Amino acid sequence: MRKIWIICMLSGFALANTFVDKSTNLMWQDNHASKSLKKSWSGAKEYCENLSLNGYDDWYLPSVEQLLTITDKTKYNPSVKRGIKNITSNDYWSASSSVSFSSFAWYVNFKYGLSYGNDKSYEYYVRCVRSGQSDTLTFENFNKTVEQFIKKELQNIPKPPSTLNLVKDEFETTSEFEKRVKQARTKQREAVALYELQVEEARAGATQSAVKKALQYTWGKPLLSNLKYDADNGYFLANLTFDAKKSFKKKVAIKVSRRFAREFKRGFRNLKPQAVFEYEDGTVSLSSIRVPHKGRNYLAEFTDLSLNETRMAVNLTNEFSGIKAHASVKIASSKVSRFDVSNLSSFGDLELLLKSSQKVKPSSTKWLVIVGIEEYDYADNLEYSSRSAKMFAKVAQNSLGIPTYNTLSLLDKVASMGKIKMKLKRLMRRVKRGDTIYFYYSGHGIPVATAKNEPYILPSDIEPEYISQEKFFKLSNIYKLLSSSKASKVVAFVDSCFSGATDGKSVIKGVAAARLVPKKVTFDKSKMVVLSAGQKSQYSNMYKQKGHRLFSYFVMKSLLEGKTDIKDIYYKVHTKVKEESYKMGDMNLQEPTVDGNLNLKL
Repeated sequence: MRKIWIICMLSGFALANTFVDKSTNLMWQDNHASKSLKKSWSGAKEYCENLSLNGYDDWYLPSVEQLLTITDKTKYNPSVKRGIKNITSNDYWSASSSVSFSSFAWYVNFKYGLSYGNDKSYEYYVRCVRSGQSDTLTFENFNKTVEQFIKKELQNIPKPPSTLNLVKDEFETTSEFEKRVKQARTKQREAVALYELQVEEARAGATQSAVKKALQYTWGKPLLSNLKYDADNGYFLANLTFDAKKSFKKKVAIKVSRRFAREFKRGFRNLKPQAVFEYEDGTVSLSSIRVPHKGRNYLAEFTDLSLNETRMAVNLTNEFSGIKAHASVKIASSKVSRFDVSNLSSFGDLELLLKSSQKVKPSSTKWLVIVGIEEYDYADNLEYSSRSAKMFAKVAQNSLGIPTYNTLSLLDKVASMGKIKMKLKRLMRRVKRGDTIYFYYSGHGIPVATAKNEPYILPSDIEPEYISQEKFFKLSNIYKLLSSSKASKVVAFVDSCFSGATDGKSVIKGVAAARLVPKKVTFDKSKMVVLSAGQKSQYSNMYKQKGHRLFSYFVMKSLLEGKTDIKDIYYKVHTKVKEESYKMGDMNLQEPTVDGNLNLKL
């Protein structure tokens, strides 16, 4: 495994066959087909939806507004942004239909950089787009760039001759000639070995350089803002962002003793945090954030804790009456600038338990998939789902020994159709024989009535009514994908009820008065076990007092208490979830279920 330090940002970087527009963070198709292929409007949409390029399969036909963002009105014939290589000055379809005429759609002419409308049956050029780089990069996305680096490095390495032609001299004895041949053969082997070593080193250096440039472009420099100190606990809290990856925003805690806290705060503007990335087997992940200051390296850790905005102030007033004197104390604010203790006792008790629990040594044979969706485009939001998902990742890494670089997290908008599909397929290629996969899902579950209530998981960007068209997200197919992998053990925690209703609300329009009974899901029960939030038509409840999903909360608590036996975990979770759900009312009864090989150990 190699670690790459990211401390600066390059002005630009383009993967082969693509162009990334820094102003919009959109990735555009830029191969030969984007200046040679012509399609009708429907054909263009279908082509982009089925396009697989540089390891990505979430391409789509751009809107007319998106297509206009890569025009350059200061240029003529073609009117296109600098950096796009494959372009024709002719017309390109957009996905935007005409409001006035349903048979018409908008297209952009790159001779003038202007948009027009025409009948959808016409054939125009196609340039697909996707929403930017994914969190995880693989070497296959920039193989051509890597090969260019390697080729340049190899030019400076002297290559040994492939053959040696030795001829016996007229005055040389046979034994002398054989000795000379032996010496030459030894030198040849040494020269070849040296060359191969230099080639290997050059390839490794070029690969690392290419990865580093890609990371610098897609993430950029880490930035800290809104720094606040809690003197009682010795932590700074701050917001962590990256100047290139606009979608990334996390809260971090930085442990700094009071002795250095004032100086740390005074030098805040000059802090240069460093992002450490790790890559192994073609996969890159964010490992840690280090904050150098005055010869010390501080570690920024992700946290959900927060500081109150108000400060404590005390006014002392002396009042004299004759020879007697007393002091009266007036409190300007009852709120103090420290971690809210009442909040910690409820919303933060898992964090406290996590800090005191024993950490299991990470093993590269363990993998964790986290899908947590709280914000949906076409369905009601789900309270605390992404919060529980983030916390589950921390708990699983700590209690089950899962490395951060083997953790795949898909939260909210990132948990789209394209990204869930792409990342799960990519993970299956990395899992080796004998490995263990842990799968966690917290989000809406949809029973499709037209398919005998076949249960589906719901990505963040699809309407529930159309989920049946995406067979990949059928729960049985997800389970089949996991259990048919090379892994010898699969443990799934599914915080979704698949009744079509969650937190007392219907997910599917038109069935508000009823809860559906989902079809039973089959899977390979010899090497897989599934713990689910509820049974049949029950709700999956939130646990408002704790700020988590009810099922997820007690699963995490069991893991932090050191339970590793599936039967023990299920008994504890089932008892506590059922007990708490009773308090919410009869309609909210929730009884977790377990299915599969109960003899598996976590």
